[in-house]
Amino acid sequence: MTQKVLVTLRKQSWEVAPGQTARQILAALDLDPERFLLIRNGEIVQDDVRLEAGDHLKLAAIISGGDHER
Repeated sequence: MTQKVLVTLRKQSWEVAPGQTARQILAALDLDPERFLLIRNGEIVQDDVRLEAGDHLKLAAIISGGDHER
């Protein structure tokens, strides 16, 4: 049995094939990588990191504030 990469976003999760970059995986899931902080096995990574079997990629939504000028 081949180990997969586990991708989680809030209460959703997907198992995907290893050997892809985080950007490729997000594109396949129709998610914009610019909207998420990528955390692989507890460490923040760039979207060009290639994921290996057994990795856990957690997606944390980036929240931007409102207008600070008043």
